[in-house]
Amino acid sequence: MYSNGTYFAEENRHSEDATFKVADFLRLFQPFARRHELAVESYVDVGCGSGAVVKQISESLRANGMILQRVKGYDVAPHVGRLKDDVVEYVHGDFCASNEFVDLVTLFDVFEHVPNPTHFLRLISQRCKVLVCRIPLDDSWNNLFRDRFRKLLEVLGHLTFMDTASALNLMTSAGLRVVDYSYSREFLSPSGHQSLASKLALPFRYLLAGISPWLLSKTMGGVSLTVIALTESGLRDRKLPALL
Repeated sequence: MYSNGTYFAEENRHSEDATFKVADFLRLFQPFARRHELAVESYVDVGCGSGAVVKQISESLRANGMILQRVKGYDVAPHVGRLKDDVVEYVHGDFCASNEFVDLVTLFDVFEHVPNPTHFLRLISQRCKVLVCRIPLDDSWNNLFRDRFRKLLEVLGHLTFMDTASALNLMTSAGLRVVDYSYSREFLSPSGHQSLASKLALPFRYLLAGISPWLLSKTMGGVSLTVIALTESGLRDRKLPALL
């Protein structure tokens, strides 16, 4: 689906949500970076898709004082080889098979698409200090009652269905140290309320999110999780203590 180009037959797929996702990332990452005087000189987005996310994050990091010297977007989908940009180098290839080592890697809606996510995360963690993941919380009553997992498998290519606890446990099993996370109100993203059903559910989701984003994620759904984790290299960095 990915390597043969089927998934990205439309090269701008999901790019309508890029600004929404980047804003969520910055709300969590910027305070963390300031707190630990984190210097990000190299950054890779794995599974970069249309390239909109990596471009916006790199621009935002620079605007907030990061001296980025190397920015790349990796994807196994062939369309990436046709992307051109003055800020980002796009690479058609497998980041896990590369010789890259960078300060920061982002995985936005990626590791639920791979058959062995624990192994995949371990390989990623060997090539960076800080890993930020955005994870759809598909394990909801809404998806269970409506038997939507088949659609998620066939249309979106999701192979792993997680809730908050299983997502955090999976990252820990991969040898990562989770240091912070936040819930993203995915139902407010441009693609999150396009259908009539999602528009009708919008006020109820908004109310539930105000009470408990975890409760919303387990019932009606429409929530993602953004997680900051340190790798072994990140933990050895003197400005990034093991316990935060």
